[in-house]
Amino acid sequence: MESTVQAVTVVIPCYNDGAFIMDALNSILRQTVLPERIIIIDDGSGAETMSVLKSIKNNIVEVVYQTNQGVCTARNNGIGKATSSYILTLDADDIFEPTFIEKAKHILDSDMKVGVVCCHYKEFGNSSKNKDIIKPKGKITQDFLVKNNGVASALFRKKCWEEVNGYDVNFDKGYEDWDFWLSVLSQGWEMRIIQEPLFNYRKKIHSRDTMALAQFDKELKMKIFLKHKKVYESSIDVFAQQMILRNTMLVTNLNKTKEGLEFQLGKIILKPIRIIKRLLFPSNE
Repeated sequence: MESTVQAVTVVIPCYNDGAFIMDALNSILRQTVLPERIIIIDDGSGAETMSVLKSIKNNIVEVVYQTNQGVCTARNNGIGKATSSYILTLDADDIFEPTFIEKAKHILDSDMKVGVVCCHYKEFGNSSKNKDIIKPKGKITQDFLVKNNGVASALFRKKCWEEVNGYDVNFDKGYEDWDFWLSVLSQGWEMRIIQEPLFNYRKKIHSRDTMALAQFDKELKMKIFLKHKKVYESSIDVFAQQMILRNTMLVTNLNKTKEGLEFQLGKIILKPIRIIKRLLFPSNE
């Protein structure tokens, strides 16, 4: 049973993110509705990050240290320590805008069909800020068949985590949040998206996400498909439609890119010919 007052616990896994962890933590401490508790799980960080974590002095912040076991185990250990009804996940290098908890909590308080609340977000980092707003759709299981339509950092009911036995540690190479959302939504829950960019995702040149996409994308997608095969089988028509649409979009974009490259190549080849023509026949210009 959920308590009468739906409190929030924030769980922040941290692995060698000493340079960013205070930004993440302060983004929670600046929330218009504060959480009951913030649990930072240090996943075997080095001395520099350990020094930063040991300097944190706040009554609602608890730092837990573990040997390096990966983000799934870190999140599970943090959530397991929480006594609140709601869990907010946040990576140690990302940032929430001040009103996220207030707005997300209101949705969970108001609609028992909703198990998870995410939001639109922006990317930043690498010495530049991306002004584009990324808009995941959320909703139900069928919206997660060909891509992750949620965000790893989200507010959700602890009972959702309990129902699916937490994050699957077999997704140690990535896409664990996509797998987690599919597991949760397949239990009948819905994901609601706040139509505002209340989250900021730090883009790094070298990160677990970029490595997952570059090196393990096919392997991880097959693992998701095989684990959730019954979900895909029960939604085979929708899955086929989405794959056809996705393939058409990829072919269209590829053709546009090819045409653009051919046009640019043509300009490069013709440029010296035009220069020579101007030199030889200036009166024709």
